[in-house]
Amino acid sequence: MTAGSNDLNTQMWLEEYGDYLFRYALLKVKDTHFAEDLVQETLLAAISAKNDFSHQSTIRTWLTGILRHKLVDHFRRQEHEVIMTDLVDQDEEDNLDDFFKTNGSWIDKPDTFPNPELAFQQKEFWKVFQRCLSGLKLKQVEVFLAKEIHGMSNEDICKSFSLNPANTWVLMHRARLSLHKCLKTHWID
Repeated sequence: MTAGSNDLNTQMWLEEYGDYLFRYALLKVKDTHFAEDLVQETLLAAISAKNDFSHQSTIRTWLTGILRHKLVDHFRRQEHEVIMTDLVDQDEEDNLDDFFKTNGSWIDKPDTFPNPELAFQQKEFWKVFQRCLSGLKLKQVEVFLAKEIHGMSNEDICKSFSLNPANTWVLMHRARLSLHKCLKTHWID
């Protein structure tokens, strides 16, 4: 394989998946320059490992997996870990009493959202959704994106983020409630 074909693959990957990888990294690290560096490191690692790519997944999934490993390495280096009190702490935004009556029924039953595929195609929705995600705790964002955007199973999420199933459920539940509240305020209403 010649250096020119490596450049061609890199350029194609950057054009097709660069924006997606950048948004994914930015949601995790919330730093534009560092997110760009992570995407660059991901593409360099992909070039080095491209002969090992088994084609059992799409290129986008493969590149996202490489990026996720780069993110995990970054957070490990920072000795970033979830403190148990962060998982069970109920601040004002996460208080379930704001959503349910004592008998377990909704205080204000959530409205049906408009067609989500149509909404996702709209740039305005994406901006609002990103702003809502940025209001969540980092671990909530990571778990939510892994489950809802990347389609990871609960078992894989538990392994990837060193969580038990109960913690995963709590993080997903709080993320969904907070996103619903934010989207209802800033998008639906």
